[in-house]
Amino acid sequence: MHSDFGNHEELPSLLWGLDPIFSAYTKLYIKDILEIKESKHVPGIFFYNSHPISKVDVLGTVVLTREKDNFYTYGVDDGTGVISCTCWKNIRPNEGLPTGISAHQTVSGGLNIAEQLRKLQEHEQKNSKLDIGDVIQVRGQIKVFRGQREVVAQSYSKVDDPVFAVQIARMLEVPSLYRNFYDKQFQTHQVLENDSHLSRGQEVSKVSVQAERLSEKISDFLQESNIENFYQRELEIVDSLTAFASKPLPSSSSAVQVYLESGTTGRQIRSLFREALLLLQQKGVIFQKATRPDEVYLVTDKDKVLHKVILNTIQEDCKREKYAEKGCHFLHIFTCARQAYSPCLTSTIVKRVLDKLESDSDIVSTMEGYYTAF
Repeated sequence: MHSDFGNHEELPSLLWGLDPIFSAYTKLYIKDILEIKESKHVPGIFFYNSHPISKVDVLGTVVLTREKDNFYTYGVDDGTGVISCTCWKNIRPNEGLPTGISAHQTVSGGLNIAEQLRKLQEHEQKNSKLDIGDVIQVRGQIKVFRGQREVVAQSYSKVDDPVFAVQIARMLEVPSLYRNFYDKQFQTHQVLENDSHLSRGQEVSKVSVQAERLSEKISDFLQESNIENFYQRELEIVDSLTAFASKPLPSSSSAVQVYLESGTTGRQIRSLFREALLLLQQKGVIFQKATRPDEVYLVTDKDKVLHKVILNTIQEDCKREKYAEKGCHFLHIFTCARQAYSPCLTSTIVKRVLDKLESDSDIVSTMEGYYTAF
């Protein structure tokens, strides 16, 4: 769950439609709905990590109820916070039958249409009134009423979830949505800015491209050379890598060429290597067991000790009754790995090891986010 809402520049309204999240019902945590920044120009539009949001999908437990003539107000708690949801009453049970349908009209097989409509209306009326402790799903727009944020429902219903299957599925789904979509910043406005600025911002971007390409070269070198660990200074004396780092991009401006060429054996080259290694760390290709700059780098795919720690965790814990049926959840494995091996491990590194173990048939994923060992 991301917490940095206010440091991103507001996306121009003409570009909102380019973000697919804008037209979807986002499944944000209630805590984030209450905290995200509202648009300075358009009321009812909010921004999460630069994504424009107006509609949300909330699932939680009813902890407060109030009834008015035309609507219900439910306080909904999803474990991260409580938000007020305004749910309009269903007035159709008080209406007559639709035009063209008589009270005794039937179809083949003796099914009475009027009777089925009445049952449907009764079912909708029953599900529209909830009590404290019921589980509710609400889809609607975020509004601000008397200084408080609320969700004005476009649709809502009581969720029958006696064995918590729906809630567990939601708990597994939402972190994946955050990781793959919500926490990834919408980049359109940055691309437009890069296209419209021909000065230093563009040049720094080109240097970042050079670091990205250098990181790919380093990754290939580590794999081809079967290297298990290394120091940055050892890479800086590899002729092929140093020559590539010193070579400017074909489309680079003269300013970028000066930036790269002037530091062929100095500070700029070391900085470029450092940035490339940071990119590889973010991808989980390499990692450090400590955060000191001079700490040795370990190659994730070659670290047999880390692989053994994670495999042993899954094998041992899956023998326990708690994990015997579904296996171990990713967060449990991640926590155990940090405790047993290094607190500097990231979720990306652990996920990479799990993927490697699964490809080697040492473990298998029983469902999304759960793993068990043979």
